[in-house]
Amino acid sequence: MTGGVDRANVIRVKSVSLAAVVLAGALVSAPAGATPVFSCEYEFVTWPGSFSAELTITNNGPAISSWRVSWTFRAATTQSAAWQAKLSQRTPYDMTATNLPWNGGIGTGQVRTFGWTAFAVTTETPDDITVNGVPC
Repeated sequence: MTGGVDRANVIRVKSVSLAAVVLAGALVSAPAGATPVFSCEYEFVTWPGSFSAELTITNNGPAISSWRVSWTFRAATTQSAAWQAKLSQRTPYDMTATNLPWNGGIGTGQVRTFGWTAFAVTTETPDDITVNGVPC
């Protein structure tokens, strides 16, 4: 245990999508075996009743000028604080993060990381993360 955080609870997950890319409002399927449009790395640390998480987005597709990330928690969660993004919740389960005015652009091969702290009885890596509507 270091600084009150049980390092055994640090989890690193990488997710990728071979699904679709949203370009100019049209949904275009990626060819089989193509590089995923976005890849995401979700990391979190838990402690009793709370957690801290970060999500790193890598853009493997064309440059984008803004981003919106959505996901669902399995347990009711209340957002406490956020950095590098604006977070909003429609319900205690649904979370959305959007870029700030100065960090919306993600060029090809570039990354953006944002994070938050929240209150929840339990948490785990969401399995439905999307970036601009594209599974990550």
